[in-house]
Amino acid sequence: MVLQIPGSITASKVTSFKECGLAFRLSVIDKIPQPPTVWTIRGALAHSVLERLYFYFDPEDRTRSAAMKLVEEVWAEPCTNTLIAELRDVPIPQGAYESLLDDTKSLVLKDFEAEDPTAVEVLATELKLETKLGDTVLRGVIDRLDRNPDGTLTVTDYKTGKMPVQDQENERLTGVYFYALLCEQVLGERPTRVQLIYLKDATRIVSVPTEQVLRGLTSKTKAIWKAVCNACEREDFRPRPSRLCKFCCYQELCPAQGGSLSLLDAFRNSHRKSNSDSRTSNDLAWDGTQTYAI
Repeated sequence: MVLQIPGSITASKVTSFKECGLAFRLSVIDKIPQPPTVWTIRGALAHSVLERLYFYFDPEDRTRSAAMKLVEEVWAEPCTNTLIAELRDVPIPQGAYESLLDDTKSLVLKDFEAEDPTAVEVLATELKLETKLGDTVLRGVIDRLDRNPDGTLTVTDYKTGKMPVQDQENERLTGVYFYALLCEQVLGERPTRVQLIYLKDATRIVSVPTEQVLRGLTSKTKAIWKAVCNACEREDFRPRPSRLCKFCCYQELCPAQGGSLSLLDAFRNSHRKSNSDSRTSNDLAWDGTQTYAI
């Protein structure tokens, strides 16, 4: 049996495939949803607040008090309530549910330590871009695209988890390099700077997406896409045991964890939700920009 080849490739799919082929298959190809966690919901809330703060508000109005009001607004929205309600069926650390709102506020306020929101000229937030790359479609959603004082572009990506150790920085930058490549291909302009803002640590990691970097990324992405296609044809997505396994929701299906893919149909049926009953963290995001394609 040949598995269906994904219709596009994104930075997150590239990372997922490299981390674990089996988890990639179950998530991307079999489309088995992963349950929400306190951390994913907190990250989605913080992203949604910052997206609206930078898109809706003029620079001089991007204040801490405005940001806190936005947190309360997003927190009160129906889709947030739906996501939080789903946590009742998921084991979470003691006190994590109760501190979710305060933790979200803390993350948002950290952005004011990492940068000065009043000094940022924002072109777009949650910007969807796509272009052809060989025989596939390259897609991405940029958290924020800024115009620098000298007229050049900066791609900004928020991170709500822990900062990577130094030898992992380049790997984490792959996503924003991916977005820089999309800007170059779709908008005809390569950003002069990309930055990861780690909200929890109020720290920025800044890099320059050179022509050499983007050329290397293009080659690697094509190679990974070819590997994905080959794995689909052979139905051969192998697990890659690592420290991430203890957080994986697919352990029941993973041979490396004592599970079996023979349980796939039953597992899929137990996790399937109709679109009308299921919301994801993406539902918190308001898309105030257009999708560009060439």
